Amino acid sequence: MLRMNSVFFAFVLSTTFISSSPFAQSSSNIQNTSQGTQNASSATSNQTSSNQANAIAMLFGEPITLADITPDQDTISKIRKQAPDNVTQLVTQMRAINLANQIIEAVLSDYASKNNIKVDESLVEAFKQKFGSEYEKNNKKIAAKKDAQQEDSDLKESTSAEDTASIDEIASTQVERWQIEKHLYNTYGGVVIFEQSNPSMPVEAYLTLMKEYASAGKFNVVDAALAERFWAAFEPPYEFVIAPEDVDFNQPWWR
Repeated sequence: MLRMNSVFFAFVLSTTFISSSPFAQSSSNIQNTSQGTQNASSATSNQTSSNQANAIAMLFGEPITLADITPDQDTISKIRKQAPDNVTQLVTQMRAINLANQIIEAVLSDYASKNNIKVDESLVEAFKQKFGSEYEKNNKKIAAKKDAQQEDSDLKESTSAEDTASIDEIASTQVERWQIEKHLYNTYGGVVIFEQSNPSMPVEAYLTLMKEYASAGKFNVVDAALAERFWAAFEPPYEFVIAPEDVDFNQPWWR
């Protein structure tokens, strides 16, 4: 089963400011500015068209290309060192997981918004009380390991900052995911399975939701091999099925 990550989105906004007097700006400057805007718009349009032509999937009207889901060069280099005979296979698997994460995160974010699902801060605090010390110890171990491996002090600081996770962020993410999954199960029902990263995953409810969004044209995996991998993660046969009478979303799994 694919492990699904947190719901995070990054938007890059590019704004151009013209800091000249409206009275002093000549007509030639206005024409140049207009031409520059047209050229930028044309370049953006061409890039969008190119991305759509090379899309392996479409998500809420936006193309996803192979480059968008391919691990970075540092990750690929590590794979080559650690598993030189399985580079192609592992990169393929990582692409499938990255694509699934993008789709799932976008769909769940849209679902939460439409159903007005807000993070319950009391559950966040309960999660932090339960696992806060454990995460803190783990982050200290990671930071210490990175410090021992790196010679440059600046690199040590940046590496530790990237690899250690905030308990506040983790708690908020876990609570939000559980609240969404509770709503999914109450809405669609179906089979719930146990996973190491998710003790009560309403997998069949996920399948129903994904089919609804796909049928509505919200996303489409164009690449046949990636599409097969994506849907296989939600479809039976299921392992570690929880008996219906033991399924309980009245309380989160960490309480």
